[in-house]
Amino acid sequence: MRITKIATIAIICLFLSACVSSLIIGNQLQSKLMWSFLKPLVGFDPNEVKLFETPMIKDRMTKLLGDKYEPTMKLLRTAQTIQQEGALFYVASRYAPAQVQAVTDKAGMIWNADTNQMAVMLIKDGTPQIFSEQIEGAKEKITPVLPKELQTAYDKAQAVKETLNEKQKALENAQKIIENPLEATSDAVKQKIDSSVQQKKEDAKQKVEEKIQNTVPVIDQDQLDLDEALKKEAEDLKQ
Repeated sequence: MRITKIATIAIICLFLSACVSSLIIGNQLQSKLMWSFLKPLVGFDPNEVKLFETPMIKDRMTKLLGDKYEPTMKLLRTAQTIQQEGALFYVASRYAPAQVQAVTDKAGMIWNADTNQMAVMLIKDGTPQIFSEQIEGAKEKITPVLPKELQTAYDKAQAVKETLNEKQKALENAQKIIENPLEATSDAVKQKIDSSVQQKKEDAKQKVEEKIQNTVPVIDQDQLDLDEALKKEAEDLKQ
């Protein structure tokens, strides 16, 4: 039964490989064909069914990733199962580093059945990145949707990276103080003065605006209408 299913999938791959050149985001026909290809594969090992070697997958991946293709594929080939989460079909790497890392290298390939968009999440050496297909000439980019597993990994890597960047900046500032304490102190004082001056400017501007609003008389339209009517009546009496 399993062999028959794999054979059927292989036939679908051959049929769909001819459609690779016309695969574009938003193309409903191609989206249905892609869905027909991936849906039966859910639960299978992507390496066993040669998912990554299928032209309709490989061609889009190489175009999307460029020089990131090989390092991404090295991670993706550790994936064990093709998974589905709603409209998202995806594979996620199961790379286990020899040594404990703050952020483990991870890669995920995602295809969105709703938009026919393919995206790749890559975490390499602690740096998280997302690559996604876009419509050429479109005014707005299509934001890729990630399954929960990959979104969690990406958010964690992003948070760790920001923390490390802050620590690195603090170390650089400390080193600067050690190497040239006078200059570092001068810069700190200058920044504080600039901030204080800017705040005072904003406060003064706000006070002026408030004073103008309080001193400018409010025009009473009813009073203007009454004055105009009295003026007209006086002119009529003179006649």
